[in-house]
Amino acid sequence: MFYLASEIVKLNLQATDGELGKVKDIYFDDQHWTVRYFVVDSNKWLPGKKVLLSPISFDYVDMGNETVSVLASKETVKNAPNQHEHEPVSKQVEMDLTNYYGWPPYWSGYGGTLPWGGYGNPLTLLETYDPNARHDDFTLENREDYHLRSAKEIQGDLFGYTVETENGEIGYVSDLVIDESSWKVSYLVIDTKKKLLDSNFRFLPIENIKEISWQDRKIVIDPNVTEQQINQVSI
Repeated sequence: MFYLASEIVKLNLQATDGELGKVKDIYFDDQHWTVRYFVVDSNKWLPGKKVLLSPISFDYVDMGNETVSVLASKETVKNAPNQHEHEPVSKQVEMDLTNYYGWPPYWSGYGGTLPWGGYGNPLTLLETYDPNARHDDFTLENREDYHLRSAKEIQGDLFGYTVETENGEIGYVSDLVIDESSWKVSYLVIDTKKKLLDSNFRFLPIENIKEISWQDRKIVIDPNVTEQQINQVSI
């Protein structure tokens, strides 16, 4: 099932013993384009701190009732390692969270094409995880790696990242489409601002992205993909 990121940030997070708060943002990695964490709006009980929960910890998502059930108590989440709200999340921070919750590290076997430790979804990773296994791919050199990106940033409050072909700008990112089975960001929703015909919105498969300039807030589409092909994409 596909969800829009704008729908996910309306969800309420439920711990095993009560409500935690709402989803504030979604963090995905810029290598596999996969959701790694929901950011919890914790201002009522932990103001100024960033609280992250991995899809590995989700019991189930109920979009009809706008809730996500988390396999952790409120006290466990409140006592988890956290950092100041506006600080970037390094691999060391992720490792601290993984150790605290006992999550299997998604970056184990990360060199392959599958986003969850060599598997297609977090449930399979969790079921096959051996906590006694060595994970030598985490080294001192990558402790300060920063590969997490904010969904709210790329889609923007009013205008998200611009999207360009070789012929120039065609619009901007207005939303992300996420596959709930794998938590992969499968498509970007482009508001074409009437630059293309028929409709104002198009779905751009992630595979059609040539490059991203995070500093310039710009996405460039693969030159082999035409505007006509973008018009034909539907989900």
